Amino acid sequence: MKRKLLKQISNEWQSNVWLAVELLIVSVVIWYIADEGYTRLATYNEPRGFDTEHCYLLGFDMLSEKSPDYVPYESEEKKNDDLVALVNRLKIRPEIEAVGLGQNAYPYNGSNSGTIMTVDTFSTGGYCLRRYVSPDFIKVFKYRGANGETPEQLADMLAKNPHLFLASDNMFRHQGVEHLDPFVGREFSNSANRDTLELGAAIEVVRYSDFSQGVNSVSMVWTYPEKYYYHLNELVVRVKENMDKDFAENIMADSWKSLRVGNYYISSVKSFDDIRDQFQRSNYNDTRNNIVGIVFLLLNIFLGLLGTFWFRTQQRVSEIAIRKVNGATSGDVFRRMIGEGELLLLVVVPLAAVLDYALTYFELNSNYGGAYFEPVRFTVCVLISWGLMALMVALGIAIPAYKAMKLQPAQALSEE
Repeated sequence: MKRKLLKQISNEWQSNVWLAVELLIVSVVIWYIADEGYTRLATYNEPRGFDTEHCYLLGFDMLSEKSPDYVPYESEEKKNDDLVALVNRLKIRPEIEAVGLGQNAYPYNGSNSGTIMTVDTFSTGGYCLRRYVSPDFIKVFKYRGANGETPEQLADMLAKNPHLFLASDNMFRHQGVEHLDPFVGREFSNSANRDTLELGAAIEVVRYSDFSQGVNSVSMVWTYPEKYYYHLNELVVRVKENMDKDFAENIMADSWKSLRVGNYYISSVKSFDDIRDQFQRSNYNDTRNNIVGIVFLLLNIFLGLLGTFWFRTQQRVSEIAIRKVNGATSGDVFRRMIGEGELLLLVVVPLAAVLDYALTYFELNSNYGGAYFEPVRFTVCVLISWGLMALMVALGIAIPAYKAMKLQPAQALSEE
């Protein structure tokens, strides 16, 4: 059967060449779409390096000097003591698991601070996200060490030695260093404060957002001494599982009672589910628009192939009739026509793969993980392209062929 199909294809090479060119172009286009989709999906499913489930951002503020309850602070120390007292009151609430403070530190945050960390000839260069936090901030978002350290161990490490800092394991990846283990315990130059800090541990990469690749998310975490907590502007909490119900309402109800300390009070409560959705709304919209565009493009490609094969089948009605007169069943003719289209596609696929590789070589496709070509990714996308094309070819032939099968041979030949 395959030999007969190959012979038939070669005999009809003039018409098949143009069809092969069309299949080749469409196959490359679909591969490009598959590569883009693979990159987006793989990026979204990368480990985030943090956990915002059951987490909340508590807005805290100070009374205005015009308020009758306002009490002037005699020193910054007293101001700091009140903020620490507020944090401690939150810690003893039965529904709260952990409380942390930060400055431009929580996830899905458009306010950023940066620094350059340097040791020997290695430097973050560019932009390294700097997160100033209290030690328990680590427990709120459950940062984990690259070597399996738990959030509690990391938090305890920072609490005992404020000279330590944590860094994402990919800090020097752009210089060929995959992991920071050789640098643990070394002194780093910190450009933000013009001082030096000791690397306490490498942590799993903390991504900037669900749509940002981990390779592009380089960060460090450093603790403020407790006596300077009043410089931190973010208050975050983790609520125990199954205790989220009415949490925001209960906090706000107590904001002017048990949670009022000096001039400090809780002004708002936001779930990180809402913060995440709001921060990434434009990404969600872009993704939705891309999906709609891809579906529309694939539909047009399918209709184009359907039209091509419909015209091709209509030209071969007499051939179908002759085959049926000579004893071929409708199923035999149907399978032969499908097989012819799929075999032609099979001939085209290697050529399409060569063009696909050329796109990666010239870096015209999507960058993922710092690379444009990766064997598994490339192979998967070629197979996806082949599978979609095979389905389109099968449907494009099956619909007009099924209609042609209903014609009686005598009728088909008389019309011819």
